[in-house]
Amino acid sequence: MKDGEKIPREDSLMLRSSSLLNETTELWPETTAKPQPESPQITVEIKNEALLVTRDILEEINQRELARQLERSMGLLEQPCLPRDIMKKEANQGDKLKTLITCGGNTLDSYDRFVIVVNKSSPEQIQYLHFLSKLKLFCVLDFDPDSVALGGLCHSYRESRVANLHLPSQFQGQTETVIKELNLYLQTSWVFCNGRHDLDGNLNNELDYRNWLRKTCRDVEQLISFICNPDVFLNGRCLIIFLLLSPVDTEKDPVLDTYKSFIKHTEECNIISICESQTTYLKWRELIKEKCDFDIEHLSINELTLSEINGTIMGLGPVTQSSARLLPSSGSSAVVLKQKDEDLLTALDVLCLNQCENIYDESSSEFHDFRITVEEEFYRGAKVRWWNFYFCDKDMEKPFIKRDKYEHVKKMIRSQRTHSSNTCVLVTLFHDPGCGGTTLAMHVMWDLRQEFRCAVLKDNMVPKTEVANQVRRLMKLESEKPSPVLLMVDDSKETENPFDLLNCIRQAVEDLSVVNLDDAQNCKVIILNCVRSHNPVEQYRRHNQTQSQLLTAKLKPQEQKEFEKKLKELKETHDKPENFYSFMFMKNNFDRKYTENLAHNTLENFDFSTKKAKLFSFLALLNTYVAKSEIALSLCEDFFQMKMFHWKEDSVLDRMKPYSNFLIIDSVDEWGGYKGVRILHHAIASACLEELERSYSLKVSDIVTEILHYDLFFSVRVVKQRLMLSIQRMLIERQLKKDGEEREPFSPLVNKIHSQQGRQTVQEIFVKASSRFETSLSIPQALARYLYINVRDFPEAIKWAEKAKNINENPYTVDTIGQIHKSNLRSNIEKEKLNTSHNPEDLHKNTEIAKNGWKAFRRAQELSDVENETEEEAPDDDSEDYPRKSYNIKGYVSILEISFLVFEILSRLPFFEKHDPLKKHYLKSFLKGGIPISNVHRENSNINSRYIEIIREHELFLLKLKSEVKEIFDFLNSYFTYIKQNSELDTLNHRIVSDHFKKYVDLFCETPDERRKEQENKTNLNLKLDVEERKRFLERNQADTFSGILQYLDKPAEETERITECYSFLLQNTVNERHFKTKINYIMSNIVLYHLKARSKHVKKYRDLCALLKEVLQEVGLRHPFPDPYFLALLLFWPNPTEEPSDIAKFVTAIRKSSHKHLSKLFQKRSTIAYFYLGKEEGLERLFSKPSLDKCFLPKMNRDVLAQLWWNGDIFKEEALISRLYRVRGTVERGEVYANYGKQKILYIAAELLQRRIHSPDLPSRLRLSWTTFIPLVGNVSIVGLGEASILMISLL
Repeated sequence: MKDGEKIPREDSLMLRSSSLLNETTELWPETTAKPQPESPQITVEIKNEALLVTRDILEEINQRELARQLERSMGLLEQPCLPRDIMKKEANQGDKLKTLITCGGNTLDSYDRFVIVVNKSSPEQIQYLHFLSKLKLFCVLDFDPDSVALGGLCHSYRESRVANLHLPSQFQGQTETVIKELNLYLQTSWVFCNGRHDLDGNLNNELDYRNWLRKTCRDVEQLISFICNPDVFLNGRCLIIFLLLSPVDTEKDPVLDTYKSFIKHTEECNIISICESQTTYLKWRELIKEKCDFDIEHLSINELTLSEINGTIMGLGPVTQSSARLLPSSGSSAVVLKQKDEDLLTALDVLCLNQCENIYDESSSEFHDFRITVEEEFYRGAKVRWWNFYFCDKDMEKPFIKRDKYEHVKKMIRSQRTHSSNTCVLVTLFHDPGCGGTTLAMHVMWDLRQEFRCAVLKDNMVPKTEVANQVRRLMKLESEKPSPVLLMVDDSKETENPFDLLNCIRQAVEDLSVVNLDDAQNCKVIILNCVRSHNPVEQYRRHNQTQSQLLTAKLKPQEQKEFEKKLKELKETHDKPENFYSFMFMKNNFDRKYTENLAHNTLENFDFSTKKAKLFSFLALLNTYVAKSEIALSLCEDFFQMKMFHWKEDSVLDRMKPYSNFLIIDSVDEWGGYKGVRILHHAIASACLEELERSYSLKVSDIVTEILHYDLFFSVRVVKQRLMLSIQRMLIERQLKKDGEEREPFSPLVNKIHSQQGRQTVQEIFVKASSRFETSLSIPQALARYLYINVRDFPEAIKWAEKAKNINENPYTVDTIGQIHKSNLRSNIEKEKLNTSHNPEDLHKNTEIAKNGWKAFRRAQELSDVENETEEEAPDDDSEDYPRKSYNIKGYVSILEISFLVFEILSRLPFFEKHDPLKKHYLKSFLKGGIPISNVHRENSNINSRYIEIIREHELFLLKLKSEVKEIFDFLNSYFTYIKQNSELDTLNHRIVSDHFKKYVDLFCETPDERRKEQENKTNLNLKLDVEERKRFLERNQADTFSGILQYLDKPAEETERITECYSFLLQNTVNERHFKTKINYIMSNIVLYHLKARSKHVKKYRDLCALLKEVLQEVGLRHPFPDPYFLALLLFWPNPTEEPSDIAKFVTAIRKSSHKHLSKLFQKRSTIAYFYLGKEEGLERLFSKPSLDKCFLPKMNRDVLAQLWWNGDIFKEEALISRLYRVRGTVERGEVYANYGKQKILYIAAELLQRRIHSPDLPSRLRLSWTTFIPLVGNVSIVGLGEASILMISLL
C-alpha cells in the first residue's frame, strides 16, 4: 500500500479483527507462563466485550466466516469453568468428520442415504454447503421458512439437484403409498417443518414455539417415525445429520424437539451434529446432555469452518467432481449430463460416453484391488457392471468375451436406426435363464454408447407414459437436435408384450420426428427387449425374426475357445479362478454334470436341522423357481440372530460355510437399495435342490413348509415384503406351455409337489400360505383352481374362490367362481353320458350350477367394463389366469360356453333329443319362446312330468338364453371386426366364439332343405317364409349386422352377392316394417360388393345409394345410438377438395357421440382396423379397401413382410399407395387436431381426447401430422401423413 493511502473501513476492520484473533489464540500458550491477575473473571469479561464488538462489526460487513472463527476463540473465554479437555482443540477434526460420515472408510457408500436436519441459514453460508448435493439425501428437515427463496439453502440445492417440496403431514399413511406418491428414494424430499414464506396463507407462516408444539410437532414426530421405520431404512443404514447453521439457545426450540423425537426411534450413534460455531455447539451439547442424558461430543463436528467441512466431504469417494458425465450429441459432439437432469430420469440408468473414467487414481493400489474384486464377483456370478467392460477396454489384450449373437444384435440395432421409418422400434433378445442374455445386451450397449444415448430401464413397474417422457427428455438434453436413444428393458413379466411401452414412446417423441424431418435417423428410440424364457426357441420362432435374436444355453466352438482363453487370462490375475463357478459352468458348455458334481461335493454331510442348512435350502428353492430372487442380507442376519452396528457382509457368509462358495451378495435397487444374498447361478440352485432330494430325501414340499413356518419372514418390512412376493410367485406364477400359446395350469413348484405327493400336501401348503398372505387373493384363488382342475373337488374349490373374491372382487376372482361352475357342469355332463338312465334331479342340479356360473361370468364382465372405463391398475398380486388388462371380453365368451352347455343338457332330455329332427324342432321353438313347455309333445311318464316341473321352475332363465346368446354374438362380431387382434387370448377367444356360432346355426337356423319342406306344407305363407328364410340366411352367415358385412371384404364375391340380394328382397317385401337398419346394411353390402365385383348386377349406382342414405339420415337424425349411418355418410358424402364446406363435420361429431355410447367399452386402449382409404377418383371409385391395396403387393411379397409394412407405416412409402390415395394435411391447433381438406377444416380429435393419447408435455401448439400420429378414434376420420402430404383413411373407430 502506498504511503498516505487510506485503508478502507472494511479492510481496516478485518486487519484489526485478525490482530485480535491472534491475541485471543495466545491467551494461554503452553510454553509461557502468564502473570495471574487478581480477578481472572474480570479480565475475561473485558476481553469478551471487545471481541463481541468486533464480531458484530464483522457480521455487519458480511464477513460471517471470519466472525465464526472469532466466536470459536470467544467460546474458550466464555466457558472458563469447563474442563480443560473440552476447551482444548481436537488435533484432527477433519479425520473425525470422515470417520463419522463414512463409517471409518473413504467413500460415502457406507450409508444408503442421509437425512439432514437444518435450521436457519444466512446467505453467506450457502457457498460452503455444496457438499449436500453430493450426499445421497433421502430428505431434508428444514426449519427455515425462507429456505426456498433466493439466497436460501433449498433454493441453492435445487439449482444443481432435484428436490421435491413437502410438508410433514404428507408422510402419513401406508408406507408403500407414501414412498410412491412422494417419489422417495428417487429424488430428494425437502420437508418444511416450520412454515414456507414463499406460499400465501396463514397456514404457511413460521410459528412460535408454543404454536409449533400445538400445530406441527405431532406431524414432525410422525415424519420421524416414518423415516426410522425399518420399512424405510434398516437400523444403521441411514445417517442423520443435524446441521446447525444458527444457534439453538433454549430448550424451547423445535430443532431440539426433533432431536428428542429421533432418539425415541433410533440409536444415538446414528445421529451426528455439525455446528457452524463453537458457541452453537457448546450450547447444543449442553441442552442434549440436560434433556437427553447423552454426551454428543464423540458424534459432533464443531472446530471446522463450513469451508473446511465442505472441502472434506467433497473430497470423499466414490465419485470425484473432476470429470463431468458426457452424452453423445449431433455431429459427433458431446454434451454434459448435468446432475439435476439425471435426477429427473428416475426410471433410467444412463450410460455415459465417459462412464467409469476419472473416478479412481488408476495407478493406485485402491483401484487395483477394486478391479480384482469387481472381476471376481462377476465371474463368480454377480450381475455384470459397466466396470467389467471398462476394465477389458483398458486392457485390449484381454477383451470381454463376445458371444456369437453379439454382432447380430449390434447390426440389427444399427439397421433399425438407418432403415426403419418408425420413431420407436423393438429389437427382442430371447434367451435361456443364466445363459448371458442380459450381459450380451449390456455389452452391445457399451459398444454403441458413442452412437446412441443409452439407458437401462431400472424399474419395469414405472408407468409407461412416465418412461416415455423420460426417454424423450434424454433424447433432447442439452441439444437443439434430438439424439437417438437405445433403451434396454430387462426381464419384466410384461416384456413378452412390450407394445404398450413402444406405443407410449412413439407418441411421446412423435413431434420431434416431424420437426426434424431432415434428420430422421436421430429421432429414433430402439428398445432392446431382453426376454428370459424357459422356451426361448419357440418364442423366437413365433415372433418377427427380422427384429429378434435368440441366445440359448449352448456355446458355439468359437465361443468355447474364447472361454478357454479367458480362463488362462484369469489365472494370471486371480487366485483359483476355477472356483468362479458361474464362469466355469458356461465354459463347460452349460453341462449339467458339472453342476451336479459341484452340488454333490459341496452338500456333503448336509444337516437340515442346522440354521445354515435351512437358509441355504431356502435360497436354493427360491433361486430355482423365481427369477431374480434373493433374501435380504439383513434378514439373514436376523435369521442367525446376529447383532451388529454396521454392515458386515462377510459375517453372514462366514456363518454359511461350507455353502458360502455358492453364495454371492448383490445390490438390489428397489426401495432405495439394499443388499441381498442369492446362489451364484440358477443352474447351481437347481442342482442343489436335486441333490438334497436325491441324497437326503429332502423334498421341495419340506422346504416350502419350513420357510412358511418362520414368522421372521412374514412380518411387515419392505425387504420381507419382497421375499414374501417371491414366495408367493413361487406358488402361483405359471409358465407358458411349450407351444407358447397358453400357460400351464399351475406353477412348476405346485406341479412338482402334486406329482410327488398329491392333493393333501399341495392343499396343506396353500392353506398355510393363505394364513401368511392374509390380504392376497392369489393364494386362495390358486388353491381354488388347483381343486377344480386337478382334483375336481368343486365344493371345496368354491369355498376358496369365494375367499379370494371376498378379499378383492375383481374380474379375475369372480371369473374363477364361474370357471368352477362351468367345469362342474362339464364334469356332470361327462358322467351322465356314461349313464343311460335319466334322473330329473340331475337337470335341477345342473341348471342351478349353470345359473350360478352364468351370474358369475356376467358379474366378471361388468367389473371388467368398469375397470376399463376408470382405467384402474390391476392389483400387484397378479393371478396369472389371464394377461392383465386383457379380460375385456372373456366374460362374454364364458357366458356363451355355459349357455351352450345348458343347450346340450336340454338336448339330451327324452322330448328334446337332438338326433330326432322333430324333437330338436321342439327344443328350438321352446328356447325361442315359440311354444310353452306344456305344449311340447312327450310321453306321459313320471320322469317327463318331473322334467317339465323343473323346466317351469327355471323357465325365466332358460328362455332368455337364446336372445342373450344372439346379442353376445352380435357384440363380439363388432369386437372382432373393429379391433386388431394382438394377443394369443384374442385368437383363442375368436376360435371359441366361431365354434359356438356353428352350434348356434345348427340349433336355431334352419337349413334350406328344412325351409323347403315347411314351405310345401304352408303354401299360403310363402312370402312370409321367404322373408324369414333370408333373415335366417343372413343370421346364419353373420351378415345380419353392419360389422358382419364388413368382414366380407376379403371373402369371395359370390357370398356378398347373395347377401346383397337378400337385403334387396327384404327392402321390397317388408314395406310395413320400420326397417332403416335393413337399408343401412343394404348400402354397406353394396359398397363391399363393389370392391369385390364392381360389375355385379346387384351393385346399385352411387347416386342411388346416396339417395337411400339420405332417407335413412332424415329418419334417424344426428342422435342415432349406433354409428353405422354416420360411417356410411363419411364414405359416401366425403366432399371433394374443391367443394364448398358441407355438413360432413356434423357426421364426424355424430359418429363420435354414438360410438362413445355404444362401442366405447370395446376400444379401451386397443388398436382399431381401418377398412377404407380415400383415393383420388369420384363416387365409389375413390374408396379403396385394405384387401384391394394388399393385392398391389401380393403374391410378389410375403404376407408377413406386408403385415410388417402396414404395422410400422413403411407401406405409405410405396409408390403403389402414393399413386392411388389422396393426400391430406392435418394440423394441431390449440390442442385440437384438424384435417385440412381443400377449403374445409374438419375437426379430427378434440383436445381432451388428444391429451389422453399424446403424452408429450410440450406438444407444439401447431404441428403438421406425420403418419405415426395416426390415432384411431371411435367413428372418426384417421389422418396418416407422409412427409409433406398425408393419406386419408376411414375407419369405424
